[in-house]
Amino acid sequence: MDPIRHAEAYERGFTPHLLRTSPHFVHPVAGVAQLAASADDLASTCRAVALQLPDDAVFTHLTSAQLRGWWLPMLDGVPIIACTDRDAPHHDRRGVYIRRCAIPPGHRHRIGDLAVASPEWTIVELAEHLALLDLVAVIDCALHRGDVTIDGIRATMRPGRRGVRVLRRALDLADGRSESWWETMLRLLHVLAGFAVDPQEVITNAAGVEVARVDLRIRGTNRVAEYDGSDHRVRAQHESDLAREKRLAREGLERYGYIATEIVHTPERIVRDAEEAHGMRHVPGRVDGWRAEARAASISSAGQAALRRRLVRFVRTTSPRSAKPASGAT
Repeated sequence: MDPIRHAEAYERGFTPHLLRTSPHFVHPVAGVAQLAASADDLASTCRAVALQLPDDAVFTHLTSAQLRGWWLPMLDGVPIIACTDRDAPHHDRRGVYIRRCAIPPGHRHRIGDLAVASPEWTIVELAEHLALLDLVAVIDCALHRGDVTIDGIRATMRPGRRGVRVLRRALDLADGRSESWWETMLRLLHVLAGFAVDPQEVITNAAGVEVARVDLRIRGTNRVAEYDGSDHRVRAQHESDLAREKRLAREGLERYGYIATEIVHTPERIVRDAEEAHGMRHVPGRVDGWRAEARAASISSAGQAALRRRLVRFVRTTSPRSAKPASGAT
């Protein structure tokens, strides 16, 4: 069922009182009722919110990225963010934050019946608040899905805009061959530690027949590094993995699988493995670049807390107009 403005309740066969009091409805913004059963669906919630927004408003930033199904930072409770060209910097709509920003006509797109910022503009806005690792993951996903190109993002960047420096670094590190958020993290760990890798390399045998496609081939070695999610412990998948490892071994390749906790908590071990694959001596400081970026990103608890602080301006639970001015204020 479509969302209902309280002012149009009678036309839809309801009363305003019923919409406000029934447990079957929720109110993502003041004056609009949405079925509670659809409250967890972002697109449905955005349709409800849009009923109270100006005609020129578009969903942008994290909301646009989430509607597109991109890999988002490891953070719960992502706020709904929209943008308008109107004179007022923000509209007083509880449950949604509206930025004042002039999005060029060419960057006003639609996903179904929802107005959204273009993929390129969305990434430029995200660069204002995301740490490097999180931004690279977003771009990797957008590239992998074919939503953007590196050249298209560069053409959308504006010199001097907040976040442009981290965006330039992210574009240099981005690679659309990654197939998951954690694959991107494993790749960046190697790259920031100084190791060249080839994502999603196809391994063939002497007859030219494909043996496997691997997450990361550490260039110049016989080592394959891969992210192993929880699905790899399912029996059928585990059996398939073992057979695949044997095929790789027959081609002289070593497969090292890593899980998320290793990437987060023991990156030194992964770097040591890469050094070993190259026959290099261990350099303790080789992991320092990764650690510095990981502390700033949502892969760490400190990075999550920092991102929440940067996004707190977008979290609105009450209308600013409900606040009474201080005594004597004009």
